[in-house]
Order: sequence, then C-alpha cells, then structure tokens
Amino acid sequence: AFSPTQKYVVSVGSQHDMIVNVWDWRAGLKVASNKVSTKVKAISFAENGSYFVTVGNRHVKFWYLEYHRGSKYKEPVPLMGRSAILGEQRNNDFVDVACGRGETADSTYTITRSGLLCEFNNRRLLDKWVELRTTSANCMTLGEHRIFIGCADGIVRCFDPHTLQFITTLPRTHYLGVDVAQGLDISHMSSHPKKAKYPDAIAVTYDERNMKLTCVYNDHSLYIWDVRDIKRVGKSHSYLYHSACIWGVEMFPEGSLPHVPPGSFVTCSSDDTIRVWNVDPQFKTHPGTVYQRNIYSKELIKVIYVDPELNSLKDIELAGGEKAENPAAYDGKNGVRALRISPDGKHLASGDRAGNIRVHDVETLDEICLIEAHDAEVLCLEYNRYSHGKKFLASASRDRLVHVFDVEEDYNFVQTLDDHSSSITA
Repeated sequence: AFSPTQKYVVSVGSQHDMIVNVWDWRAGLKVASNKVSTKVKAISFAENGSYFVTVGNRHVKFWYLEYHRGSKYKEPVPLMGRSAILGEQRNNDFVDVACGRGETADSTYTITRSGLLCEFNNRRLLDKWVELRTTSANCMTLGEHRIFIGCADGIVRCFDPHTLQFITTLPRTHYLGVDVAQGLDISHMSSHPKKAKYPDAIAVTYDERNMKLTCVYNDHSLYIWDVRDIKRVGKSHSYLYHSACIWGVEMFPEGSLPHVPPGSFVTCSSDDTIRVWNVDPQFKTHPGTVYQRNIYSKELIKVIYVDPELNSLKDIELAGGEKAENPAAYDGKNGVRALRISPDGKHLASGDRAGNIRVHDVETLDEICLIEAHDAEVLCLEYNRYSHGKKFLASASRDRLVHVFDVEEDYNFVQTLDDHSSSITA
C-alpha cells in the first residue's frame, strides 16, 4: 500500500519471512520494519498518513510512522505496532480494511469473513459492528459518504460510514450460465431463473469523483456501476471473460456464413466454455441468429456451456489468497482443451480433458455429435482441406493415439494410428 503522500510504500511478506516493511521507495531505503505474527490479508493507510492498519485471522493491528521521520540514520528502525482491542470479536477472520475519509478520518472499518462490518475508533477500540447478512464478505472500499462491501453470490451492499446504517444493495450481476445473446435489453438482467447461482464479488474500488463503483467477480467478470443516485444504481459497463486459462483460439473463415459477423473468433478454456467474440465496434448482428450484440459484454456474442453443472465457472481459489479445500480440482477432467472450425465454416469441433470430442453446428450452435474418442485429454484437432473430395477430422491425445473420423458419415470412426510413444501435441 502507498501512503497518501506517495512517499512510502508498505510491503508484507507472508509464510517465509512474516515481516512488515516500510520503504521510502524513491530513495531506495527501508525506513522501518517489524515482525508480524499472522498472515496479513489487507492493508490500509490513514488519510493523514501517520499510521496504517493490517488485518488477518484474529488480527487487526495499527502501525505508527510518525517517530522515524526525523531519523538521520540510514538504518531501518523498529516499526511501532499496537493491536486493536477486539473484545468479543477476537476470534474472527478479518479479510479487508479501509481507513475513514473526511469527517470519519478517525475511524477504521474492517470486514470479517463471516459477514460483519466493524468500526474501530481512534483509540483502536471496536466501537460498533453490523451484520452484512451474507454467507461470506470478501472485499470493501469507501468514500466520505459510502462504504461498499463485496460479498458472496453477487451481493454488494452499501452502508453509511457515519452511522453504519444500511443504505442499499446493488443490483445482481448476470447469473452463472446466462445466455448472453438473449440479453438484448437491460430488462434481461432482472429476469433470473429460480435456482440461479451468481459469482462472488472479490474486489471493489470506488471512484468518488465520477461516482462509479468497479467490481470484479470470481468468474472473472468486471462490472462498473453508476452509483450517483444510490437508490437507483445502474450498470455503466460490464465485461464477461473466461474464468480459467484459454487453450485455443480460432478465427471463423472469412465470408463462410452470413449469420456469423465478419471478424468473429472463438476460444475454449478450462472453465468448460466455448466463447464467440467480435471486437469490431461497428459490427452488425442479424436478428434471429444465435450471435447477438448484447447488454452483458461488448465483445462477447455467444457462450457454449459444455458442463451443464457449471462447476468451473467460479474461481476455486478464494478471495484473500486462501486456498480451497481441494486444490486438485482444476487438475481434474474439466475444461475444453482444443478446438477447430471446419474449412467451410459449418462445424465447430472441440475436444475436452476427459477425451470427448463434440461437434457443434455453427449456424445454430446445437451439438450434433458427441464422440467418446480418447482415454485422456484431446490435445489437438484438425480438419483436412475439403477441396480434395473426402472430408475428415483427425484427433490426437495424451493417450498417444490419433483417430480419424469421416465428416460426411456423421463423424463415423475410420482409423486409428498408434505409432507414437508419448503425448501427441500437433
């Protein structure tokens, strides 16, 4: 964290060194340091720059900077730290902190993982707290008159920093598994299925001058909310991205099909989705096709969800750097690993990490074929050039086999080549 004057920057090492350092970064000097007893999850500087606050599990500590400013020596001095008086909240996991601004500059606000918003006074005493009514609180940001807190299930709540009174809850984002191409006007955002699930808000920042709140969610989507009228919060911008690493990118053949906007391309990812994009701001979509410019994202025009359970859309790693209980979950069989568009632009073939090959009709994006082809992940797919009569699709896998399929015979199996002794990557 930078101090308000930008003179100092504070860094905290976790796990191996557990030290808080204060640097005069322009001079390249470490001016103060001290040990910390627990993993620090967040830091915030007081508005006047005289102290900063760190938080973590059962940890809220105020660190004071004033005394070393007059030091003539180049050696770092011990950083003076004082623990907050937590009272009955001493066993909580504090995940974020923000020091007050303006009239509330003497106050420090923290949130707990369990869903409490706490206020500490200038004597480091826990003054008051309110329940956020959420399963998990993840992040916070504030201005002089607003505190915004990002919570689980797409919830962002707003409170008054003077009184900790609840003001409003922001609108929900898209639900997981939304068909973006159906979102032709803003009313689509308010019509959600009954058992819809939502991404968790994991980072928030407030631009007080322009009255904009930017939120990042754990499906890697980003929303900018207009909070000028806090009782009628509106969406300013939104962007929907892949939730995990991208394994393949393919351009649609130019002029192949009238219903695919020119310049469109398709990507596949470990999040078990295939996404169709177009970054031309002038492109036009044809009404009645599956590819539509929509209210959710300027560039994203269609999503194919390969996993109906949508298990890989949310980041498994939790906010605050906490590891999930099952770190091997991403190393499982989820994810679309390879894709290829046929030369005539009519078929989209994809291979997943479980060894299955799917073929979608590009016009309707209906799945027209599912082949349980390999015993390990499909690493590459290739169509032959259609100008030579017969039409074939070849697939190669980590199981060391190459399979060939006849496109015109509903992708019937033709031949296996087993000459390789290790994974086939191209």
